[in-house]
Amino acid sequence: MPSNMMEWGFVVVFFLLPGTIGAYVAYTKGRNPLLWFLLNALFAPTVMITLFQRPQRPVQGHYRQCPKCSEFSKWRENSCRFCGTALS
Repeated sequence: MPSNMMEWGFVVVFFLLPGTIGAYVAYTKGRNPLLWFLLNALFAPTVMITLFQRPQRPVQGHYRQCPKCSEFSKWRENSCRFCGTALS
């Protein structure tokens, strides 16, 4: 029984956890969460790629796009960090 639990623990820690984290981050950046779940579950170091990539589109509650310079800013920011334009 303990050996079986250790095997499941290994699967969860090294495959499911990175896959789930990567899928959530990809979802918040407007990317396909299923694709990124599979990629991050099979190759755990790709979680770092998922964390540092730019958003692909505006995502309600996470990122919005500046109307002047088209850069993405976090949802809670009131002005663009690149050009200073007020975000609505």
